Amino acid sequence: MNRLFLILPFLLLVAACDIYNQDEYEELVVVEAYLIAGRSLPEIKISTTLPVEREYSFENAALSGANIQVVLLDENGNEEEVFGYLSLTGRKGVYRPQSTTQTILPRRTYRLDIDFNNRPDVITAVTTIPDQVQITNAVRDTVIYQSDEQLEILLAPTQKSQTQNIFVFDTIAGKVSIDNLTPFYRSLVEDGDTDLSDLIKNSSGLINEANFNINPDGSILLKYPWIGVAFFEDNQVVTNSVDRNLTQLIRSQDVQLGGSTLSPGEIPNLVYNIEGGIGIFGSISSDTVQTYFKRP
Repeated sequence: MNRLFLILPFLLLVAACDIYNQDEYEELVVVEAYLIAGRSLPEIKISTTLPVEREYSFENAALSGANIQVVLLDENGNEEEVFGYLSLTGRKGVYRPQSTTQTILPRRTYRLDIDFNNRPDVITAVTTIPDQVQITNAVRDTVIYQSDEQLEILLAPTQKSQTQNIFVFDTIAGKVSIDNLTPFYRSLVEDGDTDLSDLIKNSSGLINEANFNINPDGSILLKYPWIGVAFFEDNQVVTNSVDRNLTQLIRSQDVQLGGSTLSPGEIPNLVYNIEGGIGIFGSISSDTVQTYFKRP
């Protein structure tokens, strides 16, 4: 029960819109790294933005020559332990930790430091890992779709790493076919409004803990909404708690894609929480259960 599936669409191309006050295109370093509680240190991807006339691909934008370290900080913000990184052979722009035995600790703060052998950029970012998510109840192995008895998930009490815990729930299908889609999602696919492949990992988006029933002991009871179920039969249901960096980036992206809710000519900046570049240095804690959504 420790697999993580998280669908997080990110806008990392400055060329897509003018998110900085500048008269002409300026190349910026893009960082992508996700620290997951209880896992080993992750790979880190380093690339650049590309001008609007160039089609984006990571391979074309990848950066070599980066010197990377991830630093575990103590409660006073001092360096407790430093973890070095090496470039990954054959994969430009991808860097791996020198040690794979280190485990990301929940409720701890980590700092990312990057500089380069071949360019002047200096990148720093900080994330505080959410407390470990733990599903404590015995989840039913079979649930009848749209019955009165919804799938219930009980989350153990956690210590907050921000004002309130922010969750993302993902449903991962075991059997993917049009015939196995639930009615709402089947109509979307048949009408051409979405692709079948987009529904394999069906994400809830950000949900504040205030939307759930919080018990006196601090545990949280979630009745999993039917709209989250795209496919019948076997599914994994993943509960993810996300950090402040991911929360602010996704929320600012949602505002930027707000369409008619924005004033004419107004495109607000994305919130990256990265000094010296853009992208994401975020963290996640997750737990997973499996169940069978039976046709009525």
